[in-house]
Amino acid sequence: MRRAAPATPLPVKLAIAAVLLAGCGWWLADRTDRVGNERRLSKVASQIAGREVEVRCPGPIGRALGQGTLEGSVRFDADGRPADDTQLRQTSCAELDALAEGRRGQELACTERAGILCGRRGSELALAVDVLTHESWHLRGVADEARTECNSLQTMASTARALGATPAQAAALAAAQYAESYPRMPDHYRSEQCADGRDWDLRPDDPRFP
Repeated sequence: MRRAAPATPLPVKLAIAAVLLAGCGWWLADRTDRVGNERRLSKVASQIAGREVEVRCPGPIGRALGQGTLEGSVRFDADGRPADDTQLRQTSCAELDALAEGRRGQELACTERAGILCGRRGSELALAVDVLTHESWHLRGVADEARTECNSLQTMASTARALGATPAQAAALAAAQYAESYPRMPDHYRSEQCADGRDWDLRPDDPRFP
């Protein structure tokens, strides 16, 4: 005759229920924050692309599996047409979210004041703004990496302003990114034409660059 399995004690059941409830709450909060950030970034990207596009950020599974080597990516088909969305890495998504939520004021103020990328996350912030702008130009249809990056450097101040930076802070961020980070980028991201008065100058009548 089989003995009945012992019933799970009530405290154990309550503990399991609490863990499950906390997990569901965390997942819902994470998804709500991520979707809100994606919508905000998609609006910025759509303005640059000149059409409705979407920005994707990694969810919990994507973050757990790790990230690729590219900060952002856009697929082009065999005819050179870009996809309707871009995938950004978690680091860039997090920095852009922090910028929009007003959590990068110290970095912005430091860069405006000193003219260099400074503050605890100054470099990460500038890169994130550059990445979003860069991928948005790909979504517009510009495939060449050097031309895309040059366009990005000249318009990333607008991206920063759209996410909460003041005009002076945004301009300083772009200027510092051009002066510090651009020279260290891989060769296929750089060109001599990306300079004031050169062929890729989007504002040839403005002596300020980028």
